[in-house]
Amino acid sequence: MMIKDYRLTGLIGSILLIFSEFLPWFSSNLSLLDIYVIYTITKVEKSFIFLFPLIAGLISLIASLLIIKNLEYRINSVIISFISLGFLMLFMFDFIPGEMFYLSEAGIGFYFCIIGFIIIIINIILVLLTK
Repeated sequence: MMIKDYRLTGLIGSILLIFSEFLPWFSSNLSLLDIYVIYTITKVEKSFIFLFPLIAGLISLIASLLIIKNLEYRINSVIISFISLGFLMLFMFDFIPGEMFYLSEAGIGFYFCIIGFIIIIINIILVLLTK
């Protein structure tokens, strides 16, 4: 029973990341998907960064499903999870410093993203600690 518990933490973290894409982020009450559509109209080269939490969530979901399917793929799952966290860190280092003034008015999507990030890191640790 304990084995399935830590496997589900990766699913929870990745689902939180995916949901954070569709929830309001800062004081403007716009989701990242709305911001992506707005930036696609004006600045196409900068718009794709707003899809990175969704991409990171999907990649992490694939890693979580991989370890649920077969425990032998746990190292592969950890590597794939690190790749997804790399996408998320690129987003965080590009997006958050520009929105630092609005951080005190952060929306629920921002918190879902941070909590999903922490849960995925906890999942990586739990996967690596299993025998």
